Amino acid sequence: MKVHALLYDITKSNLRVLRVLHYLKHTIFYKRSVCMIETAKVSTSNKHMDFGVQFGAYNGTEVASFQEVIYDELKRQDQDADKIQKYDTVTSRINAGSLSLLERNIFETMATYSDTKKDMQSMALKDQFKKYKDDQLLSKPGGDYFDLNKDVNEMNYTGDQSKFMVRVGKDLKDAGGNFINIFKDIGPGATFKYINECGHIQEGKKVGFGGTMVNFFKDMASGITLGKYTPKGEHAPDNALEAAKHFFKKVFVDALIKDMVVGVPKSAIHVGENVIFTCINLAETLPDATIGSFKAGRVATTEVFDDMQVLVDFVTDVIPMGEACSRTRAFTFKKGFRGLPIVNNITTPEQGTKGESWRYVRNTPLRKTIESMATLIPLRV
Repeated sequence: MKVHALLYDITKSNLRVLRVLHYLKHTIFYKRSVCMIETAKVSTSNKHMDFGVQFGAYNGTEVASFQEVIYDELKRQDQDADKIQKYDTVTSRINAGSLSLLERNIFETMATYSDTKKDMQSMALKDQFKKYKDDQLLSKPGGDYFDLNKDVNEMNYTGDQSKFMVRVGKDLKDAGGNFINIFKDIGPGATFKYINECGHIQEGKKVGFGGTMVNFFKDMASGITLGKYTPKGEHAPDNALEAAKHFFKKVFVDALIKDMVVGVPKSAIHVGENVIFTCINLAETLPDATIGSFKAGRVATTEVFDDMQVLVDFVTDVIPMGEACSRTRAFTFKKGFRGLPIVNNITTPEQGTKGESWRYVRNTPLRKTIESMATLIPLRV
């Protein structure tokens, strides 16, 4: 009997071991299945998945506990997924794991790109035109909301133009400023405002006719003396070869071309601009004194005369020896093909270029396009 009882205990223990092994076998199968389901769910599906599974193959008493564990776990996952995906959106799908991050980004890009592309382009063009207009109105007195005599760092479009003396007084002050600039540009050069890379208003200075002649004599003296005399801020040559290069550069490039061929006509253009803008500002006093008493009249007057000033500035920029003409026709051998005329201007960034022609302007794609096209038109004097 003892032997019989011992054999019975051993047999019973072996059955328990077999049950455990059988349970572990199905557990491993379950984990592999879940991994396969999750992988397929993330990579191929974009809809809510039904986790309800029938387990007809596991009806045996040996796996009854295993079946309950699997059923409870999948039921819990299904309930959690229902809570997360109350609303069927891209965000809910990625949170539930049924849509990958890459798929979501592609979906959102495709969904919004077609609707916003035209608006983005339109706004970008408006922004470029606004930058161009602001730059032109800052360069000379005349804009109704541009007070160049004040020390300001940012643009202010909230000036009160409702009072008669404010409107007419601003026109007379702008006319007087442009009239004074006539003599400044005949002499050393007038000051102007520009917007730097940080969006702050800064002050620059033009080179007038008198300043150009001073630079001419300085460059000639520096070249003739082979660099023994150099203008302030320039580097003197260190050897005979550099002295020879310095001679040709200062005499033929800087003195004859930059100062005489380019500088003198450019200073004359600045003087002519000041005369024209003085007349425009004086003419603006008439509508400001009459229809400027009404809001619609003030708005119309500001738009017409500000746009007139921008147009005149554009024309004087693109004529031969104008500011824009100097930019579009400038070239540099160091940049290779990108340094050719017009290409050199087009490939320059909007701001940050140290060249004198680009330093004080925001060279947006709009500015590059209209100035390059205008300077290509042949003009006969």
